[in-house]
Amino acid sequence: MVKVTQDSNGCGPTLKTFKSRYYLILWVLLFVLYTPEILNTNIEQEAQDMSQTRTTQESEFLKYFRQIDKHRIDNVLSGYRSTGPVGYANSLVLARILKVKERISSDRELSEKLAKIKIYRDAIGISYHEIPAHNTFSTLRQRLEPEGFVEIHRHFVLKAYKLGLLTPPILELPKMVRNKIILIGDSTFLKAVASTKGEKDDDGNWIFTDDSIAFGKPHHKHKYPVGHRAHTLTSVSGIPVVSRLAPANESDKTHIMPLLLTALERYPKLPFACVLLDAGYDAEEFHRDIYTELNILPVITRKPSMKWGPHLSETGTPFCPHGYPTRRKGIEYNRGRTKFACYRTCIKDPQRLLFSCEHQNSENRFGWITHTYFKDDYRRQGPAVPGSRPYGQLKKLRPGIERYYGLTKENRYHMETNNTYMGHDNVLIHVIEHDMVATLDILYEHKKTGKWSDVLNV
Repeated sequence: MVKVTQDSNGCGPTLKTFKSRYYLILWVLLFVLYTPEILNTNIEQEAQDMSQTRTTQESEFLKYFRQIDKHRIDNVLSGYRSTGPVGYANSLVLARILKVKERISSDRELSEKLAKIKIYRDAIGISYHEIPAHNTFSTLRQRLEPEGFVEIHRHFVLKAYKLGLLTPPILELPKMVRNKIILIGDSTFLKAVASTKGEKDDDGNWIFTDDSIAFGKPHHKHKYPVGHRAHTLTSVSGIPVVSRLAPANESDKTHIMPLLLTALERYPKLPFACVLLDAGYDAEEFHRDIYTELNILPVITRKPSMKWGPHLSETGTPFCPHGYPTRRKGIEYNRGRTKFACYRTCIKDPQRLLFSCEHQNSENRFGWITHTYFKDDYRRQGPAVPGSRPYGQLKKLRPGIERYYGLTKENRYHMETNNTYMGHDNVLIHVIEHDMVATLDILYEHKKTGKWSDVLNV
């Protein structure tokens, strides 16, 4: 019994040594097997940390897309049947905004750049495995149609109005347009993507492969101007309010009334007060119809050839009974007339009157008073004519905003050259997408710096 006990005690150290070696070998094997996975995890973590280190420009880029009100986009999309593969939600619309911001020319190029550039995917909220194919954007356009994109843009415009961006605090505005929306008319030529080698029909009209385009008026920038013309109303702060698309051969004048009517119907609660137009619209029917039918003050630049007529002075004011020109005393909009007074100008004239004037020695410092009525001639005696305060104060706002919007479309986002679409609806959507981005730009700039506009010094 003692011997056996001694043998058992002798085997104890051998078993312990064997177990220790077994566990050591097992630990080494596990370490060798899992080391690559640990290294890969560390590499991925380092790459993720590096991706979170953004430059100032990249951070600003992401902030721009984060400040977009996606809830408003979702509200619009919820009113339509599937706007693309399930799961994209508002990402497809954000991708359209990205396309304009980064001046990407086609849907195919947009899909390719989303696959290559991670910050683009971060901006619109998708992963590498969720990149939409180029035909997904075509499906989006077909499902939403122009009306869907218009509705999204309308939400952005209403947000801008709530922030006061459509009614910036411009000094010395006439009382009747103060704190109200001032509109400016503009148009842009869009070169056709289809073949421009058209044929003429029996009536001499050009026929192209895209039936929505036409041969427009020759321009120094376009030797062969075949395409569309986008007609837009912008606010005085540069925010596009409404846009229409037409063949290039249609005159701007045929679209100003439909544009204004569309603005009134689309934004029935917004206080539109005035529209500023260039000399191309200087015709009696526009002066009359815009004011009488739409209750909007038309400030239209007069053509150099305009004559005031035999009974008015060189500044459009009536003569007093003794032949002296009067001066404007005020505009009575509720009565549709302008008030004039002589201010007893004859007293300062060294040439004495042959007949005495009963107003020369009156206590009334305004002297002789008369009126002209809008209804007699809206172009020469209407509510905003050259020499009147509304005309002088408002006319000077148009050139700056018109140039700003034109440069935004042409130089910042290349709206004309980046059009790769055919058909009226597709090109109109292209225009509306640019209107959306122009609106979002001003919204973001106002939130960041407090600026009302890139043009207005307010």
